[in-house]
Amino acid sequence: MKRNKNTAAGNPPAAKKRKSLNSLVYNNKVVMLISLVLAFGIWIWVAIEKSPVVEATISSVPVQINMENSVPAQLNLQTFGQTEFYVDVTVSGKRFIVSTIKPEDITVVAQTNYVNSAGTKSLQLKASVNNSKDFEITGLSQNYIDVYFDTYKEAEFAVTPRITAPNDQTVIDGCILGDVVFSQNTVVVSGPSTEVNKVTGVVAETTISAPLSATTTTQPEIKLQTEGNETLSNVQIDTGDTAITMTMPVLKKVVLPTTVTFKNAPAGYLNENVPVTVSPSQVEAAVPVEKINEITSISVGTVDFSELDAGYNVFNFKASDITEYTITNSKTRFKVTINMSGKTSATFTVPAENISISAQKDGFSSVVIPSSITNVRVVGTSDEIAALTNAMLYVELDLKDYDVQVGEQMVDANVVIKGNTKAWATGTYSVRISSVTAPAS
Repeated sequence: MKRNKNTAAGNPPAAKKRKSLNSLVYNNKVVMLISLVLAFGIWIWVAIEKSPVVEATISSVPVQINMENSVPAQLNLQTFGQTEFYVDVTVSGKRFIVSTIKPEDITVVAQTNYVNSAGTKSLQLKASVNNSKDFEITGLSQNYIDVYFDTYKEAEFAVTPRITAPNDQTVIDGCILGDVVFSQNTVVVSGPSTEVNKVTGVVAETTISAPLSATTTTQPEIKLQTEGNETLSNVQIDTGDTAITMTMPVLKKVVLPTTVTFKNAPAGYLNENVPVTVSPSQVEAAVPVEKINEITSISVGTVDFSELDAGYNVFNFKASDITEYTITNSKTRFKVTINMSGKTSATFTVPAENISISAQKDGFSSVVIPSSITNVRVVGTSDEIAALTNAMLYVELDLKDYDVQVGEQMVDANVVIKGNTKAWATGTYSVRISSVTAPAS
């Protein structure tokens, strides 16, 4: 009978297995590893199942004021002033969950359902959990916030100057302050209607340390005017893309002779004075100090030669219409007499080919409907008129500032005489034109 090899060797299988198991059980490293795994598992189980419930405060949770499709939005109400709010939220839950909570895990919403009019409203706050974390919200640091609601309004105001000077003297002795010039004359005030309605004006305020001796430009502070000087915290002032500048002209009083400006004068008068008399012959005016040596006379108005006839021509001008300079004495009107005695007149015809358009109206293309202008009255000396021919009479229409309409229309025209003559056409005449809209360039 044969014996098993293993048996013969004295190492039966069962005994070998027991020896291997014993070596594992009595191996300190293995036992330590198993103990650690078991301990960690027990710790996880205790942390999850047996963790104590705790409370904690989550700081600075933002408050949402959702105006989309809300009651105030349907009433055209908006929020003004402070619109960013934060509250502290008290939460309750198992410690391991509470320790991971952040402000973004909580949503706090201000309730706007009952806002139905303008004014400061107390909005109740409602908090909720916005993820799957298992915790409860038990309290807020405040349950209400005050928010200002109103409709939006814009209003345009003219800017007025306010200059603060030592002893209220803005310019040096012998000078006066001219009309202040702004780079932008108006501003737009916007904000809640209730506050915009309280604005009575807008001032540009600047302070000078000494009386001005020359025209000065500065950047003023733009301020709102209100009844009772009430401070408006929610109103904005729109001054455009650039800051407003304020120019303060310094003028000096001088006495200058008076004259008149002529328009459409014939070539013969360009180098010869027109016989004109202005009463009063001189006037006291305030002119910019920078131009004091350049100004030799004051023009009280403009006379077009087409308004002149043979004989004496009288015109009256108002001092208030003089915008280039400031008349400082009591004179309010000027009488201008132009002596064209010794002149005669005759009628001529402007040929159709001498009528043209010198400048088009933007957006239009116009042409003259060919037709001569008859019975044009020309004034001059007998010799000057005798030297004229119809071919010397022209009409050149400048339509840039004319009210051009599509189709045919009559436009006013002045007749000019070309050549070195003192004769001129008096009166206004009409030319028929046809216009279409010009294609965009």
